[in-house]
This record gives sequence, structure tokens and C-alpha cells, in this order.
Amino acid sequence: MTNSSVPVPSRLRRTVKFIAGTTIGLCIGGSLGAAYSIHQLWQKLPAIDHLASYDPMLPMRIYDRDGNLMAEYGEERREFVPITRIPKKVQQALLAIEDADYYEHGAVDFTGLARAVVSNVVAGGHAQGGSTITMQVARVFFLSREKTYNRKIMEILLAYKLESTYSKDKILELYMNQVYLGERAYGFAAAASVYFDKTLDQLSVAEAAMLAGLPKAPSAYNPVANRERATQRQQYILKRMRDMGYLDEQAYQVARAEELVLRPQYKSIVPAAAYAVEQARKMVVEQYGDDAYSLGLDVVTTISKPEQIAATAALRTGLMNAQDRRGYAGPEGRIPHPVDAGDAAAMRTALRPWRDSGDLRAAIVVEASPSAGIAAALRDGSVIRIPAKKLETSEIAALKNDAPARKRIEPGAVIRVMQDADKSWRLMQLPQMEGALVSLDATSGEILALTGGFDFNFNKFDHAVQANRQPGSTFKPFVFSAALEKGYFPGTLIDDTQRLVTPAAKGRKAWSPRNYGGNYEGFISARRALARSKNVVAVNLMEAAGTDYVQQFATRFGFVSELNPPGLPLALGAGAITPLQLTQAYAVFANGGELVEPRLISKVSERGGKILYEAETESSRLRVISERNAYVMHSMLRDVVQHGTARRAVSLGREDIAGKTGTSNDARDAWFAGYSSGIASVVWIGYDQPRSLGNATGGVLALPVWMEYMKAAIASRPESEREMPTDLALVDNDFVYQEYLEKTCVDDRHTFIQSRFECTRVADKPELNNDAPDPSAASDAVPITLSQERDKIMKFFMERTE
Repeated sequence: MTNSSVPVPSRLRRTVKFIAGTTIGLCIGGSLGAAYSIHQLWQKLPAIDHLASYDPMLPMRIYDRDGNLMAEYGEERREFVPITRIPKKVQQALLAIEDADYYEHGAVDFTGLARAVVSNVVAGGHAQGGSTITMQVARVFFLSREKTYNRKIMEILLAYKLESTYSKDKILELYMNQVYLGERAYGFAAAASVYFDKTLDQLSVAEAAMLAGLPKAPSAYNPVANRERATQRQQYILKRMRDMGYLDEQAYQVARAEELVLRPQYKSIVPAAAYAVEQARKMVVEQYGDDAYSLGLDVVTTISKPEQIAATAALRTGLMNAQDRRGYAGPEGRIPHPVDAGDAAAMRTALRPWRDSGDLRAAIVVEASPSAGIAAALRDGSVIRIPAKKLETSEIAALKNDAPARKRIEPGAVIRVMQDADKSWRLMQLPQMEGALVSLDATSGEILALTGGFDFNFNKFDHAVQANRQPGSTFKPFVFSAALEKGYFPGTLIDDTQRLVTPAAKGRKAWSPRNYGGNYEGFISARRALARSKNVVAVNLMEAAGTDYVQQFATRFGFVSELNPPGLPLALGAGAITPLQLTQAYAVFANGGELVEPRLISKVSERGGKILYEAETESSRLRVISERNAYVMHSMLRDVVQHGTARRAVSLGREDIAGKTGTSNDARDAWFAGYSSGIASVVWIGYDQPRSLGNATGGVLALPVWMEYMKAAIASRPESEREMPTDLALVDNDFVYQEYLEKTCVDDRHTFIQSRFECTRVADKPELNNDAPDPSAASDAVPITLSQERDKIMKFFMERTE
């Protein structure tokens, strides 16, 4: 019988053919499907043309007059540097660790990618990336950091698109300016500044290697947070650079042994300049809005950083000393539960509500007794000791068991401590009062220093610019200056006897001005009265010159008429003015009679160099008093220093120091306003909510601050010299206007005024004062404030940008 079954070899052949055909079909179909999918993905890739003119967000930077960086504003710290200006050693350090064959392979290094895939499969997770520099640029600019295969495919496609459009150098430039390197630093230039306070060309090979280790994991390899781990990676990169021929053996050993010095903790704002840069920031933001933080604006101010630091230090010290005069007020708070001083994390948590203020640090008392003193733990857990012998009487009293609860220093109490130059510690307090110091060039109006409070982080209200306070006796020179134009001179005798000035009336109490200390001298010269700050004489002189006249005269110096209404109390500074305005007013006496515009910003430019605004070479000036008036007032204000209430300023050793102490009603404000060597400066101290400073005056509280600052400010400046104007004359060794030698003087019938030289009394003649500005025009002399300066700058911006 015949076998009809199909032979096995034939059946196997058909099966193999079927499987092969199916496989080939599937491969072709899969390839076509993949090609279509890739084509679809390619079509969805974002446009990359804009990278040709890469314009990253650049922070706004504010500089002092000498180019020192004082503040940086913006979410990202960044500085764009073209590839031609990035040193080779920095490029090589990066390539050595991130993409050694960058210039040899294409957009994708398939060998490295395959190696990464195998590594990830073996590890059972993501162990190695395998991305080229080009792929990283694709990810940094266009993709998220999520680790998915779909994102990887997009990354690869974008890498090919980038390399089809841009050169390798351009892509490397994009990467080195965009990659995040920790500490809010984007790009290597910003990182060089943040970590080492250097520009890229100043970096050593060892420093470049440290930065090159950051892109992979900016937190893990941050030398600030993890120095040991960052150093291990840096050493590995240096070895790679040697192995790749970037370093010879000698250079490698030198770099390997270099001890890296990191920049002290990077601060976006120099603390001493916080109030000044805040004023500058406001001006620029008012013009550009929030875009100001990303346009790369360089703002050059008139501030002198050394003088600004001196001003802030002097004011802080003065305020702490003023607080100490009032005795120890007690701890700032108490920790309800014991904290282990050795547990730094717990200490930081416990002290979080009490932030440090410069070198004034918060601490928790661990032990306390009148005999042993205080042991306290700082924020980092370290324990410091203050022996009893270094404590004041009021501080020892606070250590006793019978001390009032709010003042008692005991375990758990939160106190303030500060380290002296000899490294010993002492108990301190945060001042409850505030202050301000303003200093400007009396000729140009450029603001050299502006400090508006004890600590900007504690109180952002700028007392230098925003606080309208009673000027007290610092107003008296303006009364005397006005009186000069009415025919009263330094030698004029004025009665210093207490009298009833305004009797009681309906709704008004009787007023009889009193001298500080209750000292009265009868008829004395106006010169002596100003030097001794005699209240009764100032009131009498204002009444003789005319209250309306004096008030209008004062507006020439910048006193706002609405805040300084006419009335005899104005003679004693019962009005209001800001420290900045008072500085501007005293600059008139310092520069010979001209009101100068205060200036804080001198130039604004784009980081590329295009100037958007530049202040005029000559600041706006307006003559508001005659040169001879300013000369006489200068001589009288010098006497305040030489023989009067500001005598301690003589210790500065300058013959041209002139100024006036001031204490407002009930000692609510303490002032010193003065000038020397072409610099006018004002110091104010008081409480935010006005109340008495106690038994204190401007000479006790404000003058020492002024002296400490001016010691630094005038150190390199010569003394100012003045020649007596020809239209002045001397009578009885004091000044009078030349025309009064013609035996003509003001017709004065006030019993409290006596002339010291003979003259024929005639009616007051306006022509006698033809060199003085017309009081009716005083409103035209109101100074330009910082607010008005902002308007002026904005107008200039708009004219340039429209």
C-alpha cells in the first residue's frame, strides 16, 4: 500500500518559510511603524532657532560708585559668557567628566548609550545616563528631568536636530551657560562667582574641576554643603584630565594638592547696604516692572561701599549703646521645653523665631547665676560663657531669683550675645529704638551712604527717606539764616530771659519756652545763643524776623511748608522733615548757598554695555541763600563745634567741622546734622512710635554716631577752605553785611533785641537785601526728593526707549 503522507522535510520547510516571512513582515511593519512614529515625533519637536541668539534671564545687579557689587535681584544667578571667553581648562574639566569624546562622536554616542542600557539592566534601575553634552542641552532647554524611555527618545531626536543646526562649540556654549550648578547659580560664570568669588579666567585648574563635578548632582557635590564628597569627585576629574592629556604630571600634582578656599556664604545683598540698594531697586522696578529682574540690568549708584559700611556699623553701634544706657530690658523670649545644647538640629529649630542680626546672635541660656555668670548655647549647638565680671549691674540683677519675671535670665531664656575683638563674649540687646544716617557730597548731591535702620531684615521701613520727624534744635540755624536777611547778625544781642510768649486763649494753653537745663543768661549774642542752643533766643529771633518770613525762608532748604506751618514753636523744630531732606538742607551751608539735587543712581545699562540712563554730569543746583549768608552761618555752626553743644567733635581734628545738635520736644528725637570736607551728614535716633528717649540729647546719642562715621568718610579728603565774601564786614570782630556800615539798620522796636553797633534806625528796606532770593519764590526752591528722582529717571528711560 502506497504512503500518501507529506514528507517531513517539506513540511518543515514550509513552516520555516512561514515564520521567516512573518518575522520579516513584522520587522518591516515595525520599522515602518517606528519610522512613522519617529517622523511624527520629529514633527512635534520644538523650534530651536531661537538658541542662535540665546538670551537667558539675567539678574539685576546694583553696584557702588567704584564697581563693587552690592546687590543682585532675580530668581537665577547667571552671567552669560561666549565660548571664546570660557578658558580651555574649564571646558576640558567639564568634558573630562561629562563627555570625553564630545568632538569625535555625533549627536548620540551609541557606544556609551549601549553601555548605559546594559548597566541599567544589570542594576535593575537607572544607574547610568549615557547622555552626550548635546543630549543634555536638549534636556536642559526643552525637556523635564523625568527618567522615561519616551523622554529619552525625544532627547535623542532633539540632539540630532541641534547638531544639524548648530556647531559643537555653540552647543557647548549653551550648555555651560545654562546648566544648574547649585546655590541658585546657572552656568559656570555664575558658579565661579558664587563658590570662589572669581571670574572664569581667574579660576585655577583645581577650582574648574570642582565646578565640573556639579552638573551631575548639584546638591550631592555642592562643596558648601558636602565638602568631602565634592572633593572626591574633583580629584577624580583631575585624574581624568591627566589621563586624557589635558594636564601633564606636574600640573596634575599641583592641582591635586591645591587647598580650595570657598567664598564666605554668598549673600544676594551686602547687609550694610540693604536700605540704599532697596531705594535703587524701587526706582528701576518702577520703570521696568518685574522684567527688571531678568533683563540683565547693571545699576551703578553713587554709594561708596566703604563709607556705607562705616555708616551702618556706626549706626548699629550707636543704637546698641543707646539701648545699653537704659539698662537690661530682659530676654527676648523663653523656650518652654529643655533643648539639648549638643543637638545642633534641635537648637536651630528652637531658635528659628529669633534670627541673628549680623554679629548680634541669638542664644538659649543653659546655666545662669549671679556669681558664675551665663552659659548659653548658640544656633550651631556650641556653648559660650559670659563671666559675671563682664556683666553690668542691671544684667547681674536679672540673674537673681527675685528679678521681675520679664527680666529674669534663667535656663531656657533667649538672649543676645556678641563676640568682642578678643574673642570673649558679652550680653547684648536688640535696640528697641531705630535710627538713620544719610551722607551726601555737598557739591554734587551724590548720596555716599544711606542707612535707614538697625537691620533691614527686622524693619524694612526706611527711616532715612520715609520718616518725617521733628528736627528739634537742628532747625535753629534756618531761623538764624533768615534773620540775617532781616538785619540781625551774629553780634546782635537777644534777651535770653524766660517770658510768656503766647498767653492762654480758648482752646490754647499759654506757652513760655524754656532752655534745656533751665539756664538763662540775659542779653547774649546770637552767635553764643546758637552755640549753646538757647531756645528762648531762637523764639525771640523768629518773632523779630517774622514767623511767616522764617517759615517761607526754610522752604528754600527743602522744608515742606505743610509739615512746617508758621508759628513760634517752629523755631524749636516743631515741624517735620526726613533725615535725607535735612542732610540736603545742611549741604546748603556746606557748599556756599546752593540747594543740590540728591542723587542715588548714576547709570543704568544692559549687561552687554548699552546705556539706558546716565545722570547729568552737573547735578541740578539752585542758589537759595547768598554766599555771604552761607559764610556767616558756617562760622556760627563751627562755633557750635568749637565752643558749644557739639564740642566733642573737636576730637576729629578738623577745623572745618560745623553742625548742630538737635533734641525734639520731650526728647522724642535725637539729631546731629553737620558737615566737613565737603560731606554733609545727618544722624537721627528715635522710636518708631514717638516717645521719650529719656535723659538723652542729640549730643549724647546722635553726635557719637556722626563722629564715628565721619572719621572714616573724611579721612582721605582735605579740609574745606573758604574766603570771606567782599560784601561782608567786621564790626566788633563779628560779621555784618557791608551796607550796614552806612549806619543804616533795621527799624526794630522789640525790647528783646539790641544792636551792638551804632546806626540810624530806618524802615526795613527790601533793597538792602537785594542779593537774597525773594521769599515769595521760596516754593520754587523745594528740593528734588528720591521719589522725584525716580520720576526723573523714569522720564529719561522713556525718552531713550520710546
